[in-house]
Amino acid sequence: MICDNRLLKCASVVSGKGIVCDVGTDHAYLPVYLLENGICTKAIAGDIADGPLEAASATVKKAGLEDKIDVVKSDGLKNISPEGITDVVMAGMGAETISEIIAAASWLENGVNLVLQPMTKEPYLRKWLYENGYSIVKEEAVSDGDRIYTVINAVFDGFRMTVSDTFAETGMFDLSKEESLKYIKKHVTKLNNVSAGIRRSGKEDTAALDKMIGFIESVSEGRQKITVGDIYDEINRVAPFRTQDDWDNSGLLVGDRDTEVTGIITALDITHETIGEAIAKKANLIVSHHPVIFRPLKHLSMSDPAVRLAANGISAICVHTPLDKAVHGINDMIADMISREFSVSDTRIPMISEEPGSDDGDGRIIEIKEDMSAEEMARRLGKMFGGGPVRFAPGMKKIRRVAICSGSGGSLLSVVSKNNCDAYITGDVKHDVWLSAVSDGITLFDCGHFYTERMSAEYLAKLLKTAAPGVNVETAVTCTDVVRCIL
Repeated sequence: MICDNRLLKCASVVSGKGIVCDVGTDHAYLPVYLLENGICTKAIAGDIADGPLEAASATVKKAGLEDKIDVVKSDGLKNISPEGITDVVMAGMGAETISEIIAAASWLENGVNLVLQPMTKEPYLRKWLYENGYSIVKEEAVSDGDRIYTVINAVFDGFRMTVSDTFAETGMFDLSKEESLKYIKKHVTKLNNVSAGIRRSGKEDTAALDKMIGFIESVSEGRQKITVGDIYDEINRVAPFRTQDDWDNSGLLVGDRDTEVTGIITALDITHETIGEAIAKKANLIVSHHPVIFRPLKHLSMSDPAVRLAANGISAICVHTPLDKAVHGINDMIADMISREFSVSDTRIPMISEEPGSDDGDGRIIEIKEDMSAEEMARRLGKMFGGGPVRFAPGMKKIRRVAICSGSGGSLLSVVSKNNCDAYITGDVKHDVWLSAVSDGITLFDCGHFYTERMSAEYLAKLLKTAAPGVNVETAVTCTDVVRCIL
């Protein structure tokens, strides 16, 4: 089977691990090509219209692949059985249609490899994917005739975030490839035309748009260097440092804004092991959740991680309570995890503490619709958080209204009680808090400080990959729980 460049590029992004479903298959050229070249074991050619389905059936029959390709009439993925499907291809559709199909098929969240080739509104699709917990693994630009397209490879990881307009326009391309630069230059031309039109109308200030265009141009031409300040500003966009609690010490704690970034490590904590990993990987910036400097330093010693960072020219940005309370931040991540593990209502509200400056919400409150014992819920929470130990004290109430606070949230028990919650999920619970919870009839779950915040490193890595083109970003492998338990 001969395919055009666009479909060949889609084929190159297929994982090759099993069954491929081609949504909107038209003539079934792609499924036939994949089978003939041993890229999949079986394929499903789906379309909603009778004409394309008849054409697809004819193509499959001509190739002698009736036993390997099922031609199915389906509106998107509605009539497609997910069993055994490893890849879903959606090529030649508008971005809104692609997003609607994905939204209607929750089974795509179970590790399915998405190959997406939008014909329109690529920035919209990129933003939608990240808002809904998908990550773009890579993008490949491809020319076909006088047009240039993008093929987006995406997977679900559960971390929702709002990406910048700059990333929405430029995507996750390898800037060393000529086709990638060609695609970006096309979008720069388009954005310059938009800016010129706005200036002619005199209705809006184009300063922000022009700044973004300049940044995109300089990055694509290799002139723009990513600085520590750029990374700080991107984090500040999604988790404003001004929202940190009075006792916190989030921000740029080691280094200078104008330092060029050569590599980034993300971590829950900055330890000597993490610093060693950064040195080995030639990363000169560590972005962590917990502050590397929490209390005033009265003596400088290489035994202190902050001093070792400075001595090795490694900067540190720490985003603690701002990330806890941010939209899509750690407490929302936990709420999202619970919504995938348990049956929950759509209701989700901030849990506002009584501390000054806590208007953004120090936790979340959700509604669980399942009936279960405290013991069963503890087991499922342990699995959800990655297998760590879960301590719990059963309360007297049926578990429906559940409060969440990552890390060490025992001090907020009174707020949990005032919000009429039946259960509370947190970590680092002290003895007196256990007694108070039992007295108030609240089921209390201590899922551990490490386990309720470990996801921060993955979240930060995902975010910074969208903000630092050409810079290697990794999650620290040395960031592990140092506590051991004997049961």
